[in-house]
Amino acid sequence: MKKTLYKKFPKIPALENVDIICGKANIKSKSRLDLVIVLFNNYANVAYVTTKSKTFAANIKWLKENKNISKARVLMVNSGNANAYTGEEGYTNLNTILDFFSNRLNCKKKEVIISSTGVIGEQLPIKKIMKTLNILTANLNEKKSIDWKGFANSIMTTDTFPKGIYKKTRIGNREVNLVGIAKGSGMIAPDMATMLAYIFTDADLTSKILRELLLEINEKSFNSITVDSDMSTNDMVCFFSTREILNNVKTNKDKILNKFKKDLQWLAIELAKKIIYDGEGATKIIEVNVLGAKSYLDAKNIALNIANSPLVKTAIAGEDANWGRVIMAIGKSKAKIDQNKISLKFGKNIILQKGKLKKKYNEDIVSEYLKNNEIRVEVDLNYGKFSSKVWTCDLTKKYIEINADYRS
Repeated sequence: MKKTLYKKFPKIPALENVDIICGKANIKSKSRLDLVIVLFNNYANVAYVTTKSKTFAANIKWLKENKNISKARVLMVNSGNANAYTGEEGYTNLNTILDFFSNRLNCKKKEVIISSTGVIGEQLPIKKIMKTLNILTANLNEKKSIDWKGFANSIMTTDTFPKGIYKKTRIGNREVNLVGIAKGSGMIAPDMATMLAYIFTDADLTSKILRELLLEINEKSFNSITVDSDMSTNDMVCFFSTREILNNVKTNKDKILNKFKKDLQWLAIELAKKIIYDGEGATKIIEVNVLGAKSYLDAKNIALNIANSPLVKTAIAGEDANWGRVIMAIGKSKAKIDQNKISLKFGKNIILQKGKLKKKYNEDIVSEYLKNNEIRVEVDLNYGKFSSKVWTCDLTKKYIEINADYRS
């Protein structure tokens, strides 16, 4: 798929029970949206997963301490400041925001979900944020516009385009909607999610079912992407049910959920791939597919070793058919392999067949293939029946430039 198609923001319909309010708090920039409030007027059921980083942000600490959160009245997201590694003051600032929404919306603090993204180690400009929140919530009785693109724009940091996706699906004979919004461009490495992502459905699903579905789709989508192997302090994925469309779903195993599950997995993967397409400085998306492994963990381990290798990523950036770097990345993994059985393809171009270079191998053809902006690397270990697929991007000089100037 052409990169320009991934940049296109889809037309997303309004969902009943949802209001979106975007604003500028001038947290880091005076020229861009940096704060969004999503109101669930009749509450939403919610499930979430958070980063496994041990230096997690204040809002992640709050969510970890309140594991029984199952419904939400409001979601607030700010960009420009992560409120991570900010100590007691950072947690106090978080509680100031929680108290504000609890009082303004007459709800419990546990019904307020907060996300932050941006610079680590700097305190939130809490006065600016509270002033903006007061302005944005001054007329809550007025009908709000449902600005999904504004939402996506408000949570961007080094992202170059807003990321959203929409899918109409079904549960039994009921038509329901799926909406996904995400941000992410750098500090992306899988071990939960590695960015901020929010999925919404108007299907009436319990928080228990939402969590089971989220855990199912997360592993093969948000947990299978990597830009630079660095795990963020603020990562989270939230899944909201606004509960408008009634259905007869009692458990996650109900067969009437089959199409919904399939479409939900598709939406999560495509949203995750948008993040990779927007990897800092990236010019190419790389799909790494490892087949024939002894176990799923072995397949995933090898796929990530390839995807995270700076040598593999720079070779592809330079359109250099140096397939030996892939072999290196396979070899440094702890997975069980037999090097005499490994097969390797770049796209449809066979390079190795069971440990041997293909007869009449033509490197020029592979080099020409690497000029595409979507690259597929397939490794067949011929050692078992398990597989894993991950997505990454190339590593260019632009990545260094972006991160060298990140705080300036």
